[in-house]
Amino acid sequence: MSIDMHHIDFTITQSSIDNGRLYFDSAHTTFFPPDVMGGRGAQEHAASTVRIEADGETHETDIRVSSSVRISPRKSFKRWLAAARAVEGGKARLHRIAERHYKLEYLG
Repeated sequence: MSIDMHHIDFTITQSSIDNGRLYFDSAHTTFFPPDVMGGRGAQEHAASTVRIEADGETHETDIRVSSSVRISPRKSFKRWLAAARAVEGGKARLHRIAERHYKLEYLG
């Protein structure tokens, strides 16, 4: 995985495909505004959200802590993963368009 000021790269897992979840390394926490970071539980939503564009759809979501090593948008991206024909081990990129606006790209 890589991180810079404008995008993060991440790997699609089988869990991503099965559950519609995107998983980023917890080192990417600083890529998002602090007030969009929620907790692990279903009721631990963040105070604010970000917009993530994916295949013509826009998702408003907070970013949850999935585990001690992963963070994940709370919304499902199952349709985007299917439309991209994502496979386990495939690479994807999350571009920062603005402070609270992001766009997904499947790299293959």
